[in-house]
Amino acid sequence: MEDKIFLSTKSKLVKINNDELEINGVLLKEKLGDEVFEYKLSDTMDENTLTKKAFEISQNYYIKSLEKLVSAEKLLVLTGAGSSKDDELFGGKLMWELWDIISTLEVDSFNFGSFLDKLEIPENIRDRSDLETVLSKAKLFLEFKEDRELENQVKIIEKTILDNCSFSLIDKSIHLEFIKKLTSRKTKQSRLKIFTTNYDKAFEEAGAEGGYVIIDGFSFTQPRKFSGKYFDYDIVIRENSRTSSTENFANNVFHLYKLHGSVNWEKKNKDVIQTSNPDKAMMIYPNSNKYESSYEQPYFEMMSRFQSELRKSGTTTLITVGFSFADKHIFTMINEALNQNPSLNLVIIEPFIKPDLNENFEKLFELSTKTSQVLIIGEFFKNFVSYLPSSQYLNFNGDS
Repeated sequence: MEDKIFLSTKSKLVKINNDELEINGVLLKEKLGDEVFEYKLSDTMDENTLTKKAFEISQNYYIKSLEKLVSAEKLLVLTGAGSSKDDELFGGKLMWELWDIISTLEVDSFNFGSFLDKLEIPENIRDRSDLETVLSKAKLFLEFKEDRELENQVKIIEKTILDNCSFSLIDKSIHLEFIKKLTSRKTKQSRLKIFTTNYDKAFEEAGAEGGYVIIDGFSFTQPRKFSGKYFDYDIVIRENSRTSSTENFANNVFHLYKLHGSVNWEKKNKDVIQTSNPDKAMMIYPNSNKYESSYEQPYFEMMSRFQSELRKSGTTTLITVGFSFADKHIFTMINEALNQNPSLNLVIIEPFIKPDLNENFEKLFELSTKTSQVLIIGEFFKNFVSYLPSSQYLNFNGDS
């Protein structure tokens, strides 16, 4: 049976190791009557029983933990490709899946193998489907040498990425349930803030379906133009006959920050606008230049807001979903905030907890074994949402 980690934090490590279910490194045993049952693979204990018990222990622990964490003064969410990935419902693509799609393209005599050969991409990069490294090398090549054919091939690859991120999740995703559970918050608590590196419109579509107002940095007039000042706006209810200056904050409002751009952003003259059919979508494609691009507007505004939220005083919970932490600049912001802000808690939702996923994730996993600030949960997004406590329920019961 394959080893698997189900949950990791300072006080609890749930793991199947060498066909044994271990809690904090100790084989789990249960006494039923006069008999003691050991949770290890045997003639009387199958793989399904072990896995089911591991999930049960993990879920019982993180549900209780989240009851407090989602009631923090500030609640932040960071999502990556994994939050738009569900084979049964919708078609979000992970990086290796985009690689497979591009490798079989048959358009304009495009040949991915020849493209890789021309750039002299080594086998180890091809083996791990490292599209980011390939595009980075192509961009670097074009900076020093004009090559119309190579430039056209890069455009084909980028268009393929755009096409595969332009799917609709209407009536298919669990994003709306996720939003509902996290937006019913007390007035003294700040609005839910969702940061995403995805280009798709998952949260916009979910918000529209649920009748939410989304503060996304764009104007409320048409065409919708970007300005950082709009992140400071809010929606309040003002009664005509009110006798006090107290404002009632409207329900069903959340903030959305798209750190790497969107399939419906376009630059026209000096303005960044939202449009359903952009001539060229504003997106930071996967290559090494994305770090430089993140210092340009509107990306810099959103990155700055993310870093600022992580460092603010008061209890803060950051929930990450489907984010691998491969983006070094984002990882650095989070890691530094954890070191400087003891009131910040990080919850990582990752269906396959692999400590060696990448260098950055490895550091966070190691940190999770030493501090209760970091909680790593081995769940798929849709399963996590079903167990996620509702802020509305917690607030109704008077929890803070």
